[in-house]
Amino acid sequence: MIKRSILLLAGEASGDYHAAALIRQLKQLAPDIRVTGIGGDKLADAGMELVHHYRDINTIGLSEGFQKVRNIIAAYSDMKRELRSGRHSLFIPVDFPDVNLRLCRVAKKSGLPVCYYISPQVWAWRKNRINKIAGRVDRMMTIFPFEEQLYRDAGVRADFVGHTMVHDIPAEPDKDLLRRKLGIEPSRIAVAIVPGSRPAEIGRTLPRMCEAAQIYMVNHPDTQFILPLAGPHLFSTVEAILSQYPAVPVKVHDSEASQVMAACDCGLVTSGTATLQAALAEMPHAVVYVLDSLTWWFALRILKPLVMEKDIHVAMANVLAIHGENLGDGPIKELSDKGIQIACYECGRPLFVPELLQYNATPEKLAGWLERFTSDRSLRSATIRGFKQIREMLTPPAEHQTAAKIVLDMITQR
Repeated sequence: MIKRSILLLAGEASGDYHAAALIRQLKQLAPDIRVTGIGGDKLADAGMELVHHYRDINTIGLSEGFQKVRNIIAAYSDMKRELRSGRHSLFIPVDFPDVNLRLCRVAKKSGLPVCYYISPQVWAWRKNRINKIAGRVDRMMTIFPFEEQLYRDAGVRADFVGHTMVHDIPAEPDKDLLRRKLGIEPSRIAVAIVPGSRPAEIGRTLPRMCEAAQIYMVNHPDTQFILPLAGPHLFSTVEAILSQYPAVPVKVHDSEASQVMAACDCGLVTSGTATLQAALAEMPHAVVYVLDSLTWWFALRILKPLVMEKDIHVAMANVLAIHGENLGDGPIKELSDKGIQIACYECGRPLFVPELLQYNATPEKLAGWLERFTSDRSLRSATIRGFKQIREMLTPPAEHQTAAKIVLDMITQR
């Protein structure tokens, strides 16, 4: 066996981002460790040898899956062969549970230790997967605090290692400095428009955001709207939609979304990673998400009753806030103490961040939240204090081990 060799699989952009930070830290502690497997550009930059790029196996929808079926079969076969080869000291699967949990079974049968990074969201749906994980994973590293005890109760050795974004997005951002850097006028209201990272979701959300901007501008005609582009390949999609709303002054920016959001007064953010970025950037925002009608019906009528937890919401800030509420503290209590209630449009329960989904994602409601975030000082200040609590939740106690040290310990014990 080649000592100090890690096999890793990150099958999507978020996993590539988190795992790259882990590998950078690991290489600082032990530069000789070899890391190979499936990942993306960030992992390659961090020093990992790519066997396959994740874009060759990552699919959205059935048609794209059929087009990539040969790549998927080849990559899966290569990973199984590597797991059985005896060349590696450790397997690190990163999120991507539909593939990674199958490979964990192969690793277990081959006697290769498994250190899973970024837990499958068993707390949100298909909770019974935790029993499968317990039989296939030697150690779980979680990025959300409540997951640690959940796994320990199921017999899995688990450690909360903190969220990568806490380190990447500075606390208490200097708004004036960021505005000068990004060319945003300091004396005017700045609103972030964050329509997503996929053409289909941009096509569904951006028109509604633009219509909301038109309504908001009736009382705030001098507002500047900033749209952080998720990638250059999306420019034509975004420009085609914006051209239909010439009265809305939207500046498309290629800077990091978190920097743009930290510089803005408030915003509209499509559900996904950007909602947590917005929370850590301390930007009051409403979360927006729209699916095609058939998918929404299937998710609401079939998936949710069968496999999803009842009190689950799309914004990660709300998931964390509800966890804090269950402990008798947190951002929802912060709002409640100020006499403020943000009710879920779907179920009526109090939330921390407003969620406007599907038929509730109307331009009028979106504009209404922008108005509240800029005019209601009590709401604004309580929201920002709640964001600071979210940051604290995502930061592990000082005595907790880092992800890199846990991985190094597991390799050393081999």
